[in-house]
Amino acid sequence: MEHQRLKSVRRILARVLPVMALVVSSTALTARAERPTKRAPAEVALGGLTSAEHAANKLILRTELEGQTPAGALQRPIRVELTQKDRENIAAPTDGPAPLRIGVVKAIAPRVNVVKGNGMERGMMQEVDAGRLVWALTIASPGAQAIRVNLSGFSLPGGAEMYVYSPEGAADGPYTGTGRNGTGQFWTRSVNGETAVIQVHFDGTNRIDVSFVIAEIAHISGRLRDAGLQPVLKSHDTWPCADNASCLVDANCPAGSNTPADPAKDGIAKMEWIAGQYVNTCTGGLLTDTDSGSQIPYFLTANHCTSSSISNLETWFNYTTDSCNGVCPHNILTGGAPPSDTVGYTVLESGSSSDYTLGTLNQPPPAGAVFMAWSNAPVANANGTPLYRISNANFGPQVYSQQDVDTSTGTCTGIPRGAWIYSANNVGSTMGGSSGSPVLNGNSEVVGQLTGCCGFNCGNDCDLANNWTIDGALAAYWDQVSYLLDPVPGCTGDPECDDGLFCTGAETCVGGSCQSSGDPCGGGTVCNEATDSCDAPACDDDGSCEAGEDCNNCPNDCRSKTGGKPSGRYCCDGDLPDCGDTRCSESGWSCGGGGGCTSDPECDDGAWCNGAETCVGGSCQSGTDPCPGQGCDETNDVCITCAGNKDPCNNNGDCCSGNCRNGRCKGN
Repeated sequence: MEHQRLKSVRRILARVLPVMALVVSSTALTARAERPTKRAPAEVALGGLTSAEHAANKLILRTELEGQTPAGALQRPIRVELTQKDRENIAAPTDGPAPLRIGVVKAIAPRVNVVKGNGMERGMMQEVDAGRLVWALTIASPGAQAIRVNLSGFSLPGGAEMYVYSPEGAADGPYTGTGRNGTGQFWTRSVNGETAVIQVHFDGTNRIDVSFVIAEIAHISGRLRDAGLQPVLKSHDTWPCADNASCLVDANCPAGSNTPADPAKDGIAKMEWIAGQYVNTCTGGLLTDTDSGSQIPYFLTANHCTSSSISNLETWFNYTTDSCNGVCPHNILTGGAPPSDTVGYTVLESGSSSDYTLGTLNQPPPAGAVFMAWSNAPVANANGTPLYRISNANFGPQVYSQQDVDTSTGTCTGIPRGAWIYSANNVGSTMGGSSGSPVLNGNSEVVGQLTGCCGFNCGNDCDLANNWTIDGALAAYWDQVSYLLDPVPGCTGDPECDDGLFCTGAETCVGGSCQSSGDPCGGGTVCNEATDSCDAPACDDDGSCEAGEDCNNCPNDCRSKTGGKPSGRYCCDGDLPDCGDTRCSESGWSCGGGGGCTSDPECDDGAWCNGAETCVGGSCQSGTDPCPGQGCDETNDVCITCAGNKDPCNNNGDCCSGNCRNGRCKGN
């Protein structure tokens, strides 16, 4: 029965759920329970630069750009300031689940309108090389943690480049042609700090072909306090960073280290994007797939964060403190917070039921990022199952939390167990901005993603006794995303490959394909499927020492031969007790090792007319007739022409059969 307390869920931010109609039939849940379990192992991103290398390159670029900024450009900024209404809008609660607001879009009045080289008087220009000009314009937005610039009508001639940098942070560019999207309209990447400097490098003769419009910027403030509407501590202060709740656990501290969530530290990313008049944040994470031959940057987050593609979405991987409860990403001491690693997100599947969105990043993640493992095994009704999470709470550095599945608690209206996973909090917590963060099981496999809080006191992120965490269950929406995550038909684990037979050996799943280890019996034994055992072989007493026979078990076939040509495999003269290996070397009549041949000479039976024997896979293979349709002279190792059955003959030597009667050959 539904808890009365859960009906009282009140204010809904990024972590709190609305009341909504959602029905999942018991038949559907039963079908999911009977569905074969699928899973895929984690992979590490190959190629490209690491986040640290990317950041270092951006700092080098900023230094170069600062040296080319025209004198006076920083002293004449266009100022864009927040109003009290702007702050209220950023801090205001939303109706229904939504991403955390961290900024607002502000118009520039009048806009910067450069058309065919005209309109550059609002900036400063200087010549840096013979005929090479640099134009710069500074925009300042007091209180901003970062700034993004919206460009439209963007068109630069060949050889011209635009850059954006901050004296307090890193830099980005060049933007060329018609811009990042090829449409002439795009948002630049974020540059940290209150100031953004736009530079355009071009040849003086091409000035007439330079056009762009700067009509607005995005002022990214981070979370604003509810009381007083003052900006929170900047992200470069020491822990708890960005006004985080006191119960949050830094992912770099011992409590958040050496846990099943560790792969997520390199797999999750802080998200930031512009939608309408606001800047938003959530958390998402990379997922692997069952195709080991490719690395598609599948990225999982919550449906209430976004359900549509976002060309301006930025991600930050490895956004974390420098040590346990240490310095948060700093825009002065380290020369700049890590620049965003990717821009752009394409949604492939999304649903409000289970609150999921799966898409691809438009650019590859940094080298070393982890495509996290996943499992579609249902856990929503597995009481006590431990779950683990890394998230970028509050637009800040990574935090760790741990929950246990709780099937005894009631459910929020319209949020059924099965489609969602209810869990009780044990260590740490989440906040606005954590939404969409993948949750992992004890095998470090993603089993869902964060929707939010359900409980008595969701306004208090640290009230672990009265609040429960809700994650959309991957098992519930598996049918919608399986074609993406499981494109390779076949196995995902060894149990799927077991054929139930002893004599075929142990089967394993390798790269989605079942592989058999082969006959489990060796050393001259024979596999017995009825008894699941390896037994001594029965001798056929045909005079040939064959695979599975040895001189101890089959003396009539394998006893040593001292003269004439050996027949098939044989044992060594005088070494009966030591010849259980079923073969010996032709050269020197000495015992060999192993359980079969290793080269063709060991298989030679000394006869020419039955063809050359070869060693294939440790087993001797008979040769082919060297004289098809002819006679064979074993003494001289040559083919001879002879008459076949019923052909005319004068004597036995004329016939292949050696039998001439009444002028006709008899037999072949």
